[in-house]
Amino acid sequence: MVMQKKILAIDDSIIVLRQLQNILERYYEFKGVTSGLAGLKILESEKVDLVLLDLQMPVMDGFATLTAIRQRENLKELPVIILTVDSHKQRVVKGIMSGVAGYVVKPVDSDQLLDRIEKCLYAGEEGFLF
Repeated sequence: MVMQKKILAIDDSIIVLRQLQNILERYYEFKGVTSGLAGLKILESEKVDLVLLDLQMPVMDGFATLTAIRQRENLKELPVIILTVDSHKQRVVKGIMSGVAGYVVKPVDSDQLLDRIEKCLYAGEEGFLF
């Protein structure tokens, strides 16, 4: 039996997490948490294949969470796709410089999201995905 890939979504909105679960649970093992700190705890204890990360969260925003992920030796290569309502070029550039694998603007288009995830997990392509 082939193990499903596990996706961790970190977003402070329960509504967004439910939407992501509805899109992804048919194809992947899905886990959603509402804070960067909770996401880091999951990443310390479970194998995750890809992270969907909201930028605008209270306490620990997405960039702080991404920095904490990249500081862990075993997570440096973990694909992270940013999910956010913010599509400003400066944030996109900051995301690229932070080593994210992709950037998806909310509201999430399910086909676009699935395409980005598949490219990250299965195509073996390097670089930023638009």
